[in-house]
Amino acid sequence: MGITKEQKVFIERVGKLATADMLKSGVLASLTIAQAIIESNWGKSGLTVKANALFGIKAGTTWKGRVYSGKTEECYDGVNNTTITALFRAYDSWEESISDHSALLTRLTRYKAVVGETDYKRACVAIKAAGYATDPAYSDKLINTIETYRLNAFDGTCKPSSGASGYVGKGAGKMKSSELIKKLQHIVDNYKTIYVMGCFGAPLTGGNVLRYCTNHTFNKQAARTSMIKAAANKKPPVFGFDCVCLIKGVLWGWSGDASKTYGGAGYAVNGVPDLNADGMIAECTGVSTNFKNIVPGEAVWLPGHIGVYIGNGKVIECTPAFKNCVQVTACLNIGAISGMNGRKWVKHGKLPYISYDGVTPVQPAEMPQNTRTIKPGSTVKLKSGAKTYAGGGLASFVYTREHVVKEIEGSRAVISYGGIVVAAVKLSDLTLIK
Repeated sequence: MGITKEQKVFIERVGKLATADMLKSGVLASLTIAQAIIESNWGKSGLTVKANALFGIKAGTTWKGRVYSGKTEECYDGVNNTTITALFRAYDSWEESISDHSALLTRLTRYKAVVGETDYKRACVAIKAAGYATDPAYSDKLINTIETYRLNAFDGTCKPSSGASGYVGKGAGKMKSSELIKKLQHIVDNYKTIYVMGCFGAPLTGGNVLRYCTNHTFNKQAARTSMIKAAANKKPPVFGFDCVCLIKGVLWGWSGDASKTYGGAGYAVNGVPDLNADGMIAECTGVSTNFKNIVPGEAVWLPGHIGVYIGNGKVIECTPAFKNCVQVTACLNIGAISGMNGRKWVKHGKLPYISYDGVTPVQPAEMPQNTRTIKPGSTVKLKSGAKTYAGGGLASFVYTREHVVKEIEGSRAVISYGGIVVAAVKLSDLTLIK
């Protein structure tokens, strides 16, 4: 879904205030922003324009501040809307409105399930259940707004200051998508690994060898047990992972420390629960079967198996197939890559435990005028002198051929020829053919 310049400005303005408030109050920034969008109609409502009120909080008998009289719709029977006139709280600034919104939620016991909740979906359900709004679809609207505009990214943009109450919202200080990819690639490049079911980065040394030969029926198979024993007590050591445990291990703090039972990882820490592959994709947001809009850092999934898309048509996964280890493979939904193993995935989605930095697709209004019509699936030619995204030169043959845009990431496009990804280039270096 596209976003207007005005909407982007509104999200950034409210997001900055909501994030700072979250670290003091424990009310998720994503929830605050979504409510502000819905309640104020993107800041355009009369209540917001004339009274700086973003949330439509009614002025009860205990309210001693300014008030504003306005009409509002209520749904008392769960079916029919009724228009009433009511007095609302008025403020001197948006910051004051956000602060009072959080003060209301933290003061009233009925909102106990909202304050400190680290899952935006549960927070949205809880605030509706507590009676914040009479609209029966209120929680669904909040969740849809958060997911449409990726507002949960604001839940992880800041760490608490030294004077904060100690609350750390979901993802506060959490890993960025670029960091997740870097850590996964570091494992591929620098460690010997093997697929071991139920293992989230343990070095296959000492007691760990017996542990993982007997912890799961898959590992108890003679062929798998033989592989684990063959990898035991090597110098440098071999580390065991399975598909979802690779992701969890990194998010749980895996560091490759062979002196630690789990390679330096904790268990179910950093706000990341112990889920299987199917459970993890269920927790993802923006889940889709359309791979044209996938961005680096997203989980890719097929029944019982999961990996992480790292960009340029590639995935890092741990699988007993191919090389029987943590490895880079081609995402065949995007295209085959010469000399690389690959597979087709069923779905992809954004992991709720990381923030997606630097991968938000550029909206049409932000693109150079001559590139606004270039979309995934477009046929293009490259301008002479075009460079790869990393800055290296492209082979001369690409200039004389027509290419297909496989995906767009910010201001760059990944292009292919004959179904094979050949380069990532700037959108401004492309000319649309059709």
